Amino acid sequence: MTNIAVFASGTGSNAVNLVKAFNSGNRIHVAICLTDREDIPVIEKMRELGVETIYFPRSVWKENPQTILDVLKSHDIKIIALAGFLSFIKEEIINEYEGRILNIHPSLLPAYGGKGMHGGNVHKAVIEAGETKSGATVHLVTNDLDAGPIVVQREVAVLPDDTPESLEAKVHEVEYLIFPEAVMKTVAAFNNQTPSESNSATPPEIPKSVDDAWAETLGIPNNVPPIPNATQTQFSSQTPPNVNPTGTASHTTPNGPAYHTAPNAPMGQKSLTLQSEQMPPTYLVWSIIMTILCCTIPGIVAIIFSAKVSSKYYEGDFDGARRASHNAEIWIIISFVLGVLSNTLYLPLALAGLFG
Repeated sequence: MTNIAVFASGTGSNAVNLVKAFNSGNRIHVAICLTDREDIPVIEKMRELGVETIYFPRSVWKENPQTILDVLKSHDIKIIALAGFLSFIKEEIINEYEGRILNIHPSLLPAYGGKGMHGGNVHKAVIEAGETKSGATVHLVTNDLDAGPIVVQREVAVLPDDTPESLEAKVHEVEYLIFPEAVMKTVAAFNNQTPSESNSATPPEIPKSVDDAWAETLGIPNNVPPIPNATQTQFSSQTPPNVNPTGTASHTTPNGPAYHTAPNAPMGQKSLTLQSEQMPPTYLVWSIIMTILCCTIPGIVAIIFSAKVSSKYYEGDFDGARRASHNAEIWIIISFVLGVLSNTLYLPLALAGLFG
């Protein structure tokens, strides 16, 4: 399990999206949320989702970054995700988590980045400039504002009748897709690092998947962005459903009055289905065909394993999904072989009986 921290300053829609994407799986966990403002919507949303939230005044962020680092280390945080966080991140924190702090920005960086370019300001500037496309970018945080290496970036079309509000809604939908993807890429890169690589500003190259390797060999694109469908949960900026945490507590932090905690309530939401790994083939159709035409019992076993492929995948258990796919393939072959053998033995006997 890799623990990540979310920093937020407002409504927390991207923070909620990350919790829903990861906290019902077993690979990545949003362990804590840090804020620089009191009484903002993200605090209540995190409480409802069972995520501990700590508020530090901006004076702490500016003057005492070691306090922030102590909290992060106490929660064994490996990756930090800035989800609409408006305070300046001090150099001490950036250096400690170099190459492991992600920020999501509502434009196609390097365009419309820098001082003052956040939220509605970005979308207004894009509309006024007459741009035909915009989008969202997840990048690594460095000491230069909005200038770190890009991890994931995706475009949206800017239509003639778009307003800053309508453009913002479209960009938000893209943000909800690419932020979890960027976190997974960064976690995968971090887990593949050697200790000497852990402070590199540029994450190490992530090993190619089988699909990517074959696509490169055959000379075909394998980077078509996923299109949400009926099986993919779409998360909006609405307040998440209450998952009935058992209670909350309030403590005092060094140089800061509010320390909101909540128990790790059981998560009722399924994890986001946009994963960094492609779902293995289910072979469900072939399983059904083998059950009908060849051998019933092995075919049924193949159907069971086929059904497990998608369930394991959407739970975040990629290894389990691959095993289920492999087992389904094996039982399809067994069903086919037994079907051929039985027909081979039965046909001569039937002909002998017919003409004998």
